[in-house]
Amino acid sequence: MAGPVDPAELVYIFIDYSNVTHEGSRELNIANDHFNVDLNRLVLTVCNGRKSGGVFIAGSTPQTAPTPAKDELAWRRAEHHGFNVKTFPRNASNKEKKVDSRLTCDIMLTIRKNPGILVLVAGDSDYSVPLEEARKENWEIEIWFWNKGKSKHFSNFPYTSLNFHYKSFVYITGPRNRYTFEISSDIIKNWKWKNEPIMECYCALNLLCQFQWVNKTTAHLYFDNETHLKQARGWLFKKYPMLLKEQGRVGKSVKVLQDKKITEDIVDLPQQNTDDPLDDQYVFVDLTESIILK
Repeated sequence: MAGPVDPAELVYIFIDYSNVTHEGSRELNIANDHFNVDLNRLVLTVCNGRKSGGVFIAGSTPQTAPTPAKDELAWRRAEHHGFNVKTFPRNASNKEKKVDSRLTCDIMLTIRKNPGILVLVAGDSDYSVPLEEARKENWEIEIWFWNKGKSKHFSNFPYTSLNFHYKSFVYITGPRNRYTFEISSDIIKNWKWKNEPIMECYCALNLLCQFQWVNKTTAHLYFDNETHLKQARGWLFKKYPMLLKEQGRVGKSVKVLQDKKITEDIVDLPQQNTDDPLDDQYVFVDLTESIILK
């Protein structure tokens, strides 16, 4: 049985959701409407096997229009895991208000505790002030963010680039001109977090997750080449052997035109637990497979 955790080893994570998604879509040249961050997996990436002391997330919502479904899903799932989530409506000019202030307050309240490890997942220079205060209180500071979006005011803090790790938490939604692998089953209706088993497959293979829900029971999974598609198919067969043995026909794959490809070299993370200790929603389901041309 594990003993008590040293407070100095606890990781407290502060995420500016809007900053992460906006700058991430720019960094990877992906339209913001199709760019998504799996907050649970982002936290796992940042923790990197360390014990979390708390996760604080702040974001914004449109003042008049409905909140985008992708953001609503991200926040709902984050709350499910016990993360502290606060959202604020944007002003009439669609500018964010209160997000930085909320996260700054969370940092200042947290550093009253015994010193530990403070991780900021944001690039805005406004956060440099509370980080300096945390340093005075003997907190260890880490910045995790996108290369181009990081403020120069963070140059005195240890920095880890999200550019090297994005395949572990980013996913793209919407139709793609790619090799396409279809999964379909009525059981998918019962998935609480429908994206999770799909994300799990891509992360296990260190591939950028790309998919589109065609309807409530059918999804198209996209791959840059036939080799990656076959790897994903094999991973699913291995992960769900009994449930996949009754899978449907398999068509022949067809090469399709490729979109502009992200060519950034990826540095592998240390082995992560694919059972995802922060997520208990893995469901073994019947997957009917076919490979189709979009």
